[in-house]
Amino acid sequence: MATDTEGAIVGAAAGGVPVPGEGEVYALAVADGSRRRGVGTALMAAATQRMRDFGARDQRVELPAESDPALPFYRHLGFAALSPRRWSRAL
Repeated sequence: MATDTEGAIVGAAAGGVPVPGEGEVYALAVADGSRRRGVGTALMAAATQRMRDFGARDQRVELPAESDPALPFYRHLGFAALSPRRWSRAL
């Protein structure tokens, strides 16, 4: 979870390692007014480190649609397509 200087929640991430070695991003959300300020990147960095701590060597995410607005964000972080909606990167 990410908060602003006043303690208001501005973003959250959830993930896990459901299969040995494979991290999965379940959710990533950032409030409209906090986007493009590094919140999502920081949340992903924290979630990724947690997955590494549990033995993940790869990380995957499934997007709700092929043209999801978050796609450029995940591409920027090094994710590559496994299918039109499923993306992965090595950790």
